[in-house]
Amino acid sequence: MMSLAEYDLIIKALAGRYSQQIAAFVRGIEVSVEAVRDADKEAVAVQRSSDVLYKINEDGYEYIMLVEFQARPDKEMPRRLLEYVAMHHRRHQRPVYPVVINLTGSDRRQDGRYAIDCLELTVVEFNYRQLNLQDMPGQDFLYKGPVELLPLAPLMKQEDPPEAVLETCARRFDEEVESDSDRDVLYVALAALSSLRFPKDLILKVLEVIKIENLPLFDGIREEWKAKYLGEGIVESIIETLEENTGQRPNWIKESLSAVNDKDLLKRILRRAVKSKTMEEFEIALKELMPN
Repeated sequence: MMSLAEYDLIIKALAGRYSQQIAAFVRGIEVSVEAVRDADKEAVAVQRSSDVLYKINEDGYEYIMLVEFQARPDKEMPRRLLEYVAMHHRRHQRPVYPVVINLTGSDRRQDGRYAIDCLELTVVEFNYRQLNLQDMPGQDFLYKGPVELLPLAPLMKQEDPPEAVLETCARRFDEEVESDSDRDVLYVALAALSSLRFPKDLILKVLEVIKIENLPLFDGIREEWKAKYLGEGIVESIIETLEENTGQRPNWIKESLSAVNDKDLLKRILRRAVKSKTMEEFEIALKELMPN
């Protein structure tokens, strides 16, 4: 499972590159978008890395759009969002349009509301927009939606099976995205976000990890995938090979090798497993390759 920080990194990359598409997705119409970079120390301290903040001009009406992407619904989000809205309204002296996009799960408060009452007073009545991707029809989006936001498509309701959804996204990336850099970012985002819903083996089968291996922007994500998915596959091959050669399948092998992130080392261990006829022979070889 990827860490929340790595999902934040992906969302940040998409938000920075495709602000126009994200704002249009939220509003349902084309709007004029300008990124907001708030250097104020208080704002930086409070604002989380996954916040998406845009200055919008919609038919002459200017406002700030604040979008929070959540891996799943969070009951604390209304209070946190209220704090962000108040902060940005004070900072930028403009109305704020708050939006929560839940990548998975469903919060039935589609039009969110949060109120603070004290005695006879309604001190605060706060409303925000909420989108649950799993409740959104995704078929038209998959085939006709903006290619820059296709990493969100696997999280929507789809008529096609998962493998076809991923293949369609990959085909559109190859056909419609001219920049190699943009294509790489979209492949990484698709692989990571679809892992919230689809089995990892299916994702690897369709997308090929090789497409993301040389992308420096996502070093942490790339290493996570290589260690967890490529590494897991090699470890499983080692275990199966030893079971076939020796008739034994000891649990300690997986425990010992699961922390190894060096793919070349795992391949060398696999080659020694192929040659080992007994567990004792393999243990000796393992100590030579991993003396510590």
